[in-house]
Amino acid sequence: MKRWWGYAIVAACILAATLCFVVARSQIARANAERDRYKGNTEALLTDVELFRVRDSLNAARVQSLELTVKEFERFRADDSELIRQLRERNRDLATVNKTQSQTIIDLRAVPKDTIVIVKDSIRVPAVAVHCGDSWYDFDGVLTADEFTGTLRNRDSLLLAETVKYKRFLGFLWKTRRVQDRKLDVVSKNPHTQIMGLEYVVIERK
Repeated sequence: MKRWWGYAIVAACILAATLCFVVARSQIARANAERDRYKGNTEALLTDVELFRVRDSLNAARVQSLELTVKEFERFRADDSELIRQLRERNRDLATVNKTQSQTIIDLRAVPKDTIVIVKDSIRVPAVAVHCGDSWYDFDGVLTADEFTGTLRNRDSLLLAETVKYKRFLGFLWKTRRVQDRKLDVVSKNPHTQIMGLEYVVIERK
C-alpha cells in the first residue's frame, strides 16, 4: 500500500511539473508573439510609405501592416471605428482596415467645340462648349461672356495586393503559421492619380 502511494505521489509530481512546463511555455510563446507584434508595429509607424511607379506611368505605394487588437483599434482609430459601426459592421468581426489618400492632377486643354445658345433668365445667351477627356476622365464646360460652368468626371481603379511572409521552423526549415511580415501594395490604374498616403491595419484576435 505504501509503495502504491509513493508511485501516486511521484506520478502527481510529474504531472504537475508537466503542466507547469506547458503553461510556462505557452506564456513564453504568447509573450514572444506580443513582443514581435510591438516590434513590427514600431517599424511600421517609423517607416514612411514607399511611393514608386509601375509601367513608368502608374503610381503605386507600399506599406507595412500595423497589427492592432479590437480594443486598440477602437482606442487609437476611434473615428474609423465609429464609421464602421455606422456601417452596421461589428468591430470584432473586422479582419483588415485599409486607408488610401490620393490626389488627381489633370492638365486640361480643350479647343472650343461648338457655338451654342443657352437660355438664362428667359434671355438667349450665346456660349461656347468645350470638351476634353480620355478613358479616365471627362471634362465638359460652357463658356459665356460672364462665366464658365463645367463638370469634371474622374474615374479610378485601385489594385490592392497583400504579401504575407511566414516564419520558418528554426529559422530555415518549413513554414509555420506565424506571420513574420505583411505588406500591402496599392496601384492606381489611373495615370492622373498620385497616391499620397496609405495605411494597412490588421485586426488581431486574442
